[in-house]
Amino acid sequence: MKLPWNKKYLIISFHIVVTLVMLYALKYGIDFFAYVLKNLGIIFENIQNGLSWFLSTIIVVVIAFVLAYLLDPVVDFFQIKYEKVYDKYLKEKIEKVKSNKKNKKRRNKKEKVETKGRLEGTILTYLSIVLVVVVLSMVLVNSISKSGAGSFIDNITTYITTSISGFQQDLLKFYNKIDGELISNEIFEEYISPHLNKITKSFSSFVYDIGNNIISIITNIGNGIVNVLISIVICFYFLKDKKVIKEKLENVCITFLPKRFYTVVKDGLGDVHAVFSGYIRGMLLDASIMAILISIVLSAIGLKFAVIIGIISGFSNVIPYFGALVGFLLAICVALISGEPMQALYATIGMIALQQVDTIFIAPKVVGESVELSPVVVIIALSITGNLFGLWGMVFAIPVFATIKLFSSRIYKRRRLKKQIS
Repeated sequence: MKLPWNKKYLIISFHIVVTLVMLYALKYGIDFFAYVLKNLGIIFENIQNGLSWFLSTIIVVVIAFVLAYLLDPVVDFFQIKYEKVYDKYLKEKIEKVKSNKKNKKRRNKKEKVETKGRLEGTILTYLSIVLVVVVLSMVLVNSISKSGAGSFIDNITTYITTSISGFQQDLLKFYNKIDGELISNEIFEEYISPHLNKITKSFSSFVYDIGNNIISIITNIGNGIVNVLISIVICFYFLKDKKVIKEKLENVCITFLPKRFYTVVKDGLGDVHAVFSGYIRGMLLDASIMAILISIVLSAIGLKFAVIIGIISGFSNVIPYFGALVGFLLAICVALISGEPMQALYATIGMIALQQVDTIFIAPKVVGESVELSPVVVIIALSITGNLFGLWGMVFAIPVFATIKLFSSRIYKRRRLKKQIS
């Protein structure tokens, strides 16, 4: 039987079906949105747990990448120096080579030299780091031995022991007084004794938890040391094979990404690299300079543990405003515990003067103009990232906000240029 097809009715039916499908899609979309809003906390918690698990899985590679990123300029420096020396030696060898050798073999030989230069630059970088660590350890040991660490620690130990002993005696007197006054009325046995038993059990549980926490901390420290050692090994290969890894990543991106998107991503990563490299490496150099200056000034004052305080204060200076406070408090506390109030005054004057020198002269020259943020923006950035991400948020707050400012300013300039052209 032939059905009476009508094009008009067919179009109407099609629109009805599409409308029903859209209504069902809208309904399920609203239900899904309501479910997300209702379980937003659980979803964020699951996402956070997933990210934590993922980062803990690849933490070794992340640490290796960060170390390679920081050490890459040092490897480039040693590579350039090594290749200059090696080229002089190679030219002398080439003059002795027979003139009938092919250019292809020479090019291959030159490529091997470049690869070898990168390897030697990486080895020299690692040897330099080991040398710095050894020298720094010797300086710290010498500083501790000259500072009279034994007497200083003995004073602290005596003070703590005396305080604990006095507290125990006061507690015993209080207990005897309660026992003598209240046990006759049976108040102690009925009301106070059960609470004392609860306190005793709570204290025992607290000590047990501390023991478990100490074991957990020791285990985490051991795992952390193993992860760092593995990361150092992986970092060596990242630095040695930098050119090969970079070329392969570029080829993969060119193959799988659209050309325009690849160009935008490449330019964006170049901007991020310029800001982060300029800031992080500049701040590390600034921290090293401040550590040396603080150590010299505190040693001239005669403060104990001057080198240790200088290193801690200098490298905590990576976090703006926070490092100055750390160094200031450390110097004053050590001086007061040592019983030298005048040293505390001199240390205060010296730390304030060094911070002014760092703010006016060292930081602008070392860090340069890679980060152009006003002090108000810096304080706001530190406050926001500190509340959200803790200490690491404060460390990376400035370069992140500087990158956001750079992208925002470029978008603003492009929009404004388009309006002017139109």
